[in-house]
Amino acid sequence: MAYDYFISTNDSNDKIKIPKWISERDDRMESYKSAGEVDYQGNFTGDELIQLANDYAEIWGDAMNSFHADLQNKGLAYIKNAETDQFTLSAIYWSSDAY
Repeated sequence: MAYDYFISTNDSNDKIKIPKWISERDDRMESYKSAGEVDYQGNFTGDELIQLANDYAEIWGDAMNSFHADLQNKGLAYIKNAETDQFTLSAIYWSSDAY
């Protein structure tokens, strides 16, 4: 199974793609059905998300490729520039249908 991860403000439909800062199986994430697939979401504060992002960066360090580093930076900028401290982190299932 493959998931894409996004953060959004609770009062906005805007989503920013982020690296896998947290597992969809984490206790803070709740499952729900969407288009026949199981997706996950959880509510977090900005400080919690920044800590998850920092943990991710610490684990990957120099091994983080430029694509993930770009997502990391955009996600952190989104959090820091938001007019709220409440965010939704979503793990959305996708399938490439490539076998």
